[in-house]
Amino acid sequence: MARDILIETLDGNRVRLRPMVPGDEGALRHAISQLSSHSRYLRFFNGAATLPDHVVRRLSDVDGNKHIAWAAIDESKDDKPIIGAVHAQRSSEEDKRGDFSIGLLDAWHSKGLARLLIALLAAESSKAGFEELIADVLWENKKGRALMGAIGAKSMGSDGSTIQFRMVLEEVLSKLSEKHISPAMDAVLIALEGDDFFESAA
Repeated sequence: MARDILIETLDGNRVRLRPMVPGDEGALRHAISQLSSHSRYLRFFNGAATLPDHVVRRLSDVDGNKHIAWAAIDESKDDKPIIGAVHAQRSSEEDKRGDFSIGLLDAWHSKGLARLLIALLAAESSKAGFEELIADVLWENKKGRALMGAIGAKSMGSDGSTIQFRMVLEEVLSKLSEKHISPAMDAVLIALEGDDFFESAA
């Protein structure tokens, strides 16, 4: 079974979901440059037009164990650009807790992609030994806070500017599996039921 899934968004766009690989660094850098300054601020807490190379390099430096990431690809474009990505990162293989982040190009918001990417990330991270992920969300990021609530993440408190959410992966997967959110989510959940899904080559 291939590790990529071709789905249609809620409005009919064809998107491929696949694991991110180190070779995606250039495509990821381009995707970040396409974010609006406000979206870059909400995602990176910094609205600068470009990010330091070491930040982009860290985001693309995936190993399938300490750093797991999935990308969404626009299948309608010849160059198949990255339009979104979700990450789970931890400092060592023994850590059960990691850091969570997600970003989508502005034009692809509210199309159901975030939950699809989170389901894939949660399933693979759980298989790799993660038990929970921590997400820091700016108070002003209403959509981000709503997403955390929708997937069952719980607030751990606030420092005044950000809210920290705890995502227990088993609970997140249960939340995303409890009803038919969309045909695309059904396709993702069916793929995740395959015993060999995460053993297949990317």
